[in-house]
Amino acid sequence: MNVNIRTPGGSFGSLPYCARLLETILKSCGFSVTITDRYMPGSVNILIDETISSVLYERKAEIWWTDTPGMFPLSYHNLQKHLSKDLFLYHIVTSNFVKEHCEQLMIPVDHVIYRPISPVLFTAVNPCNNHRYDLITIGKMCMCDRKRLSLQRNIVMEHNYRYCAITDAWMPSRPNMHIIPFGTVNDLTKARLLASSKFLLWTSFIEGFGMPVLEAMATGTPPIFTDCPAHNEFAEGIPIPTGKPARGFCYGTKVVKYPVSEEEVVKAIEYALNLPPDKYIDLSEKCREKAESVQKSTMKDIKSTLIPLIDKVQNNLLS
Repeated sequence: MNVNIRTPGGSFGSLPYCARLLETILKSCGFSVTITDRYMPGSVNILIDETISSVLYERKAEIWWTDTPGMFPLSYHNLQKHLSKDLFLYHIVTSNFVKEHCEQLMIPVDHVIYRPISPVLFTAVNPCNNHRYDLITIGKMCMCDRKRLSLQRNIVMEHNYRYCAITDAWMPSRPNMHIIPFGTVNDLTKARLLASSKFLLWTSFIEGFGMPVLEAMATGTPPIFTDCPAHNEFAEGIPIPTGKPARGFCYGTKVVKYPVSEEEVVKAIEYALNLPPDKYIDLSEKCREKAESVQKSTMKDIKSTLIPLIDKVQNNLLS
């Protein structure tokens, strides 16, 4: 029986990429797998998408594996009315933050499984010296600039850091800035770029997980990251202090934000770039070790939790 991974079509940030990673994992376990943007009757459908919009648009699948960047429905959204239509049998989320968020909104959750990352990332090793870039970031621009790419642009232009950005956000042409179009690099190139950078700069004000943080850690490149859910569940590196959570509007819903100021970001960058060599090497090793531990745990959870759920759904469909 086929497993159909349902995810938005087109270039939509990390979701299709996560679907391809899961496809590779499931095929290695002997499953026949397709990736589509629709529900396929007769298949075991796994939805990889954002939680709130999936409820509102009633995206059906036997198994949901969703995250949410701190989104809250508006007053006229009736989540329980949509959920009453049995959109899923089992719901997996990408972090404990997402689990707590869903439970607050009365969206049932069965399991927490972090996002896996490509094993290719562990093949690149940060040299701990002679880095090509001071900072690197990976992020798709969205309507509310959740990754705070405009903030990064302003900081890099003012302070002249050597900066690499894999993004579709507008960035000026400067000798110190290397801009690579988002979605154009493969895993090996991404791994090499991360490993040739001293730090990942990750200023997103909220994430359901935050894959680039773990990807950078896998190469031994420490992240300078916003100290907020869900980054602080697994991240090793240099946290940027945040202000009090605030509500904003984005993606057609209310969104909780954990804001960081330009002053705090620059302070974290300067602290990071001035780490003594021995402390940098120690931090790099801790990041890599933590990434290996998280990836190992995630793969174990996929095999002990997700795959038995697929088998269970298959058996029910065949009976």
